[in-house]
Amino acid sequence: MSDDVLNKEMLDYQLMKAEEYENTLDILHPEDVIKQEKAFLFRSSKLALVVGHSARSPGAKGCPPISRHEYHWNQFLAKIIKDIATAKGINCEIFYRDGIGILGAYQEVNDWKADACVELHFNAYNGQVVGSEVLYGSSNIFSKKLAEDFQEMLVRVYSREGVANRGIKHCKAGVDRGGENVNQLVNIPSCLIEPYFGDAQSDAKKAKKYINVLADSIIAVYLNFIKKA
Repeated sequence: MSDDVLNKEMLDYQLMKAEEYENTLDILHPEDVIKQEKAFLFRSSKLALVVGHSARSPGAKGCPPISRHEYHWNQFLAKIIKDIATAKGINCEIFYRDGIGILGAYQEVNDWKADACVELHFNAYNGQVVGSEVLYGSSNIFSKKLAEDFQEMLVRVYSREGVANRGIKHCKAGVDRGGENVNQLVNIPSCLIEPYFGDAQSDAKKAKKYINVLADSIIAVYLNFIKKA
């Protein structure tokens, strides 16, 4: 095994353990729960957005011009997506892990009976790596197709070529980073998107420049997906 492969496996293991710690911390603080806004249940099309991490454990810190942790940046992104969805007549709700952890957040998504679910994150490594990737699991047979559609969109929005197109990654619960997140929903297609590396300045600049394009494109992918599903 090469040093690069070994280092990557060690990093993935450390990140998975960090996620387990964050999730436990969230569950131990039920006072952090964020109450959901009343859903417009008369609308038939439902997109669920899960904001990655929590206020107590906000995830990776982005460099300027992001200058925020994943949790706070993706809260902002989620609200833009929801505004666009509402304008298009789509019922879109934002779900949080605060106070209830990963399982609690996805139970709320399941109870809401969403048509599809996307968890919002961004990557970070050493300030040099850039790229886009999408994680998916095996709990729903349509999740892989959803992940493929989102990755195709991210490649287009951020002009990814070569290794910067990091592709889609199948994740197992309890084994892979993000595996617990993307294997919660049996009846709802879901995926986790990592559009850019927030600690790399070139990607951080793209994140800010194209935030509205990304939000609009997420809605477009969702609409196209549910038409075909």
